[in-house]
Amino acid sequence: MKKNALTIVLAVLAIAAIVFAVTTNSSNQNLRNEKTALESQLDKAVKDGEAAVTAAQEEAAAALDSAKEAAAAELAAAKEEAAAELAAAKEAAAAELAAAKDEAEATINELKAQLEEAVKPAAEAVENVVETVEDAVEAAPEAVEEAVEGAAETAAEVVENVTDTVKETAEAAQEAAENAAETVEGAVEETADAVAEVAENAADAVEGAVEEVTDAVAEVAVMSHEEYVAAALDTEVKVETYVQAKQSWWDNKATIYAQSPDGAYFIYNMGISQEDYEKLVPGTKIIVTGYKAEWSGEVEIVDATYEIVEGDTFIAEPADMTALLGTDELIAHQNEKVAFKGVTVEAYDEKGAAFAYKNEEEKSDDLYFKVSKDGVTYNFCVEFYLCGQDTDVYKAVEALNVGDVIDVEAFLYWYEGANPHTTAITVVTPAAPAAEAAAE
Repeated sequence: MKKNALTIVLAVLAIAAIVFAVTTNSSNQNLRNEKTALESQLDKAVKDGEAAVTAAQEEAAAALDSAKEAAAAELAAAKEEAAAELAAAKEAAAAELAAAKDEAEATINELKAQLEEAVKPAAEAVENVVETVEDAVEAAPEAVEEAVEGAAETAAEVVENVTDTVKETAEAAQEAAENAAETVEGAVEETADAVAEVAENAADAVEGAVEEVTDAVAEVAVMSHEEYVAAALDTEVKVETYVQAKQSWWDNKATIYAQSPDGAYFIYNMGISQEDYEKLVPGTKIIVTGYKAEWSGEVEIVDATYEIVEGDTFIAEPADMTALLGTDELIAHQNEKVAFKGVTVEAYDEKGAAFAYKNEEEKSDDLYFKVSKDGVTYNFCVEFYLCGQDTDVYKAVEALNVGDVIDVEAFLYWYEGANPHTTAITVVTPAAPAAEAAAE
């Protein structure tokens, strides 16, 4: 009896050991699988990080090159401006010097004329003395000595006067020369001051250019739509555009349909206060900064900030894209306000309904319907947060019948292909009643 019990205990222990071993092996295998998956994820994260760093470095290098080119252009312009101002200063100084020389030369000529005028009376006086002496000689010999003495005194007086005149003339000439030298020195000083001012202005211009370039590099420039399309995913973008429609505001976020004359944008969950949200009426101009992203083919701006710009407004007219349905060209108009004309409502599912609710139980949320053109069927949607249950378009879709020929207006949203967010429907040709259709 005891031996049988012992045998049973040993058997139980053996089974437990086998179960433990199997469990341990299974756990080890799971751990190895998890480790392999984590290593794969880590390797992918490292590669993604390296790619992001490379892209950032390339973008920074391009920005730096652009900044250097702009600074070089500003510096060249400043140098040219400084050279022009220096040349003008030199010309002004040369003109001042020439004027000073002309003034000095005129003064000297004037002094020469004055000297000639001063000498002329002396010459006349000498002639008179000679005549007096001759007369005296003829008149009486005894008067010669007296005449000679008088002539000598007169000649001495004349010489003294001439000497004084010459001295005065020399002093005047020296003064004129000093004035000319002072004029030239003043012109040189003015030229030096002008050169210093030009150099200072050039330095200020270069410094300003460097600051402007630095600011330009630090701030993302507003892009055209073409530049936005060319930008890589996950890079920062900045666009100037106009509000066309908006989804409901919730938790300080809203999704905006925006368009400019050159293209359209889908701005997803942009942070915004309710007060500013109310200001975003259709046509409002905004500047949006965020990151370019993609979800199931829909290109959008996420993590966005905004600036409301006062001034001009713009509301896009729906562009007829009927001819582009089913073509590769249609995606170039993604998110634009578009129209599709003369399309036919098709059965949405095997039940034959013309549309379907996303929330069938409550008959709410998004509406889905299908239309065809030239034998090809396309999916359309009424986005509930854009056009809710009380809107005309929501009610129009609920009233559709298979076979109705309709015109559709929508924002060209993308979800695994074109999936327009419908905003208006016009029934062009109602479907024939079932009895008539059967008779036909």
